[in-house]
This record gives sequence, structure tokens and C-alpha cells, in this order.
Amino acid sequence: MTGWLAVLFSKLVSLGERVVAPLRRGDGPNKFRLSSMDTATTTYDGDTGWARRPPATVECPRCEAEIFQHNARDDLDCSRCVGEYSHESFADLRLLYLTCPVCRSRMEHGQRHPERFDIPEWATCTDCRYHWEFEHSYDTRTD
Repeated sequence: MTGWLAVLFSKLVSLGERVVAPLRRGDGPNKFRLSSMDTATTTYDGDTGWARRPPATVECPRCEAEIFQHNARDDLDCSRCVGEYSHESFADLRLLYLTCPVCRSRMEHGQRHPERFDIPEWATCTDCRYHWEFEHSYDTRTD
């Protein structure tokens, strides 16, 4: 009977570890990260500023291949054709998606002031609730 209880206990511990594993953060004193859409009502992590923008994937205007830009200041070089673009031409390229730096999922992104900016102004990961904001000041007056 003790062998049977040991096996049952081991199975329950294993099941508990599998349930808790996605919630574990693993660094620092806070060992858990509640990432489920049902449990996350606010963002958990975040950054501001263009220099801290999440990695982006844009479309090459020459061959329509995806070009990955890890950092906002990195130049864009197409791996399929000879397309080379300066980081300053980011706004001229078609943004396909931003990648969450925490969980590597595709992020929702958008603009709050499309009449003033040609770049994304915010991005949120629906998986881990990471949020990024383009920090800027703007004049809303219309003279």
C-alpha cells in the first residue's frame, strides 16, 4: 500500500509542477508571473521610448521578404535580395509586426496620432501583458 501512495503522491506533484510551470517567473523574489488573459487585467512589464521599442519585422519593398530589426537603431538588410535600408527609413517601410521581448509572441500595436506620426506609438503583448509606449511630447493645438 505504501508503494501505491508514493506513486500517487509523485503523480500529484508532477501534475502540480506542470500547472504552475507557465506561471513561474524564475528570477528575483517574485517567483510567479500571472500571464493568462483571465488573470492579467493590467500590464506587468513595460518600457517607453523609441530606443527601447520591441523588435520589429518589416516588409522588404523590393522582394516582399520579412526583414527582422532587433533594435530600433539597427539598419535593415534583406536576406533575400540586395535591399538595404537605414534605420531612419523605418517609417517608410511596411511594419508587419512587433515581437514581444519577454515571451516572443506577436504584439498588438497601433497609433494614437496617425496624423502626426508614421510609426507605432504603442504595443501590447496579449500573452504576457508586456506593454511598450513611444514616449513623445506633441502639441495638440490647431492654430
